[in-house]
Amino acid sequence: MVSAYLYFNAFLYLLLSLWCLFKPTETAASLGYSFLNNNGKIEYTAVYAGMELGFAAFFAICGFYSQFKMAGLIFAVCMYTGLMLTRVFSALMLGGLSKTTYIIGGLELLLFVTGLVLLTGCMKKGL
Repeated sequence: MVSAYLYFNAFLYLLLSLWCLFKPTETAASLGYSFLNNNGKIEYTAVYAGMELGFAAFFAICGFYSQFKMAGLIFAVCMYTGLMLTRVFSALMLGGLSKTTYIIGGLELLLFVTGLVLLTGCMKKGL
């Protein structure tokens, strides 16, 4: 089950990376960003597409090698905890959210809860 979760994260981040890489203007606009020039587009592409591609590779490696499964699971739970806390805080402070923000937030919440359940189960088993 842990491998499936890690592979799902890898697949999701690969799709997000490719979407940001090949459609940076559209993805940025759906998130509320705008580019002032090509430097902004390059920075957005490097940070979003590059980071997400790195996450995809990390999760895939952790899913494939059993000795890295716990590391991948701990990383996912920590990452989604940070994302959820800052997303909820900023949403409460700023408001006016788009549909895309709700969808991404809902997916992050689902991945957080699933990761936490898996991590708790692994810890109880002493893995």
